[in-house]
Amino acid sequence: MLSSLWRAHWYVSKQIEFPGIHGLLLQLSKEGQLSLRDWRQLQSQRLRRALIHAQAHIPYYRELFQSIGFNPTTADLPTDLQKLPVLTKAEVRSHLDRLQMEGKTAVQVYENATGGSTGEPLKFYQDERYRTTAASLDAYVLSWWGINPYDKTGFVWGADREFHELSFNERVYEWRVRRRGLNAFRMNDESLGQFCEMLREWKPPYLMGYSSALEAMARYVSTRGVKGVTCKAIRSSAEVLWPHQRRLIEETFQSPVYNFYGSREINNIAAECPEGRRLHCVSTWRYIEIVDSHGMPLPDGQVGHIVVTDLSNVYMPFIRYRNDDMGSLSSEPCSCGRSSPTIDQLMGRSSDLLRTKAGDLVHGEWVTHLFYGCDSIRQFQLHQTALDRITLKYVPIGQPPAGLLRSIQEKIRSRMGQDMTVDLEACDDIPVPTSGKYRFTLSSVPMP
Repeated sequence: MLSSLWRAHWYVSKQIEFPGIHGLLLQLSKEGQLSLRDWRQLQSQRLRRALIHAQAHIPYYRELFQSIGFNPTTADLPTDLQKLPVLTKAEVRSHLDRLQMEGKTAVQVYENATGGSTGEPLKFYQDERYRTTAASLDAYVLSWWGINPYDKTGFVWGADREFHELSFNERVYEWRVRRRGLNAFRMNDESLGQFCEMLREWKPPYLMGYSSALEAMARYVSTRGVKGVTCKAIRSSAEVLWPHQRRLIEETFQSPVYNFYGSREINNIAAECPEGRRLHCVSTWRYIEIVDSHGMPLPDGQVGHIVVTDLSNVYMPFIRYRNDDMGSLSSEPCSCGRSSPTIDQLMGRSSDLLRTKAGDLVHGEWVTHLFYGCDSIRQFQLHQTALDRITLKYVPIGQPPAGLLRSIQEKIRSRMGQDMTVDLEACDDIPVPTSGKYRFTLSSVPMP
């Protein structure tokens, strides 16, 4: 592994001139060999340093700590972290200026933003240390999968501009890092065909993309009998990877698909190992909690809100940030030997989960099972608008068999409650949102 990390250092240092990146990669290699006890102890040390820094330099946290009597120097960490309220997107929007480091700083800072599941933009800032850490974490994960960071990479991702619209310098950068992509915002048969032909000739060992975009590409290759499109590793991220999608993508490209979890606000949170195929917390630089609706930690195995504390961004640290995803943690050993905790149930955004009147949460994967073998329905999307109402949009292929839709309605009522109203809406197409991420299930019902 170390040899690939040395090569990773060369690659990343070419992109980000930062003297600490070599040390970070070596740290990550050593960190991966720690026992769970030592891993947690190292994380607690980093957590304390981050909290002390926030108290000294970030007005929002200084005032918060003072108001609740929290002293990061003497706090019993990580237990006392739960005394701090979770940081929501609304709080970030309301206190953006006070969440940034005060005074002049020599740290290089970059503005970033995410549209979020509601389409309401969230602006924030990341510094050079965050970027360097993120690049190192990415290179470290690639080494798990036998991929060198400078290997040829194909990607199916959302892009605001096509390649020909990029500046000369931007095109040189893409050529230098050996990346070629398909714009997931503008996929059609022509662009899919051209991209697949490019992959056949260029033969990149690594392919990455949204799970839904990779699925669409796999269906194109499968239905048209395209040969010779294979990879060494495929990374699915930014969306929930459903089991049926994994099966189709792996069978089509004859390559393992690895789940990868992160967000634009805090990336490189968890990645799947090749041995146990479990979603490991990548590093001690990201502190992950599973909490209830009041921000209190839940035991291993219990599904709740995912809360992340980023320990690498000194300019605008996110402390106990609730990213609206839901899942559960586990400390059970993995066959791969990595001791870091795993996210054993990553259920996607809370708005992707359905909720019954009885209070049950229904995983969105259940919806996909309703359409297994339904060759007469090309696309579907289920939207729960209230505890007793669901709208099912579908794109038919010809005329669906008599009784099929009625049977699906009954299955939904059987699981969600017999008083559930299920409205059917036939469509010519269900467009992908501007985020580029397609969602099978949507819910407007607040989580408890």
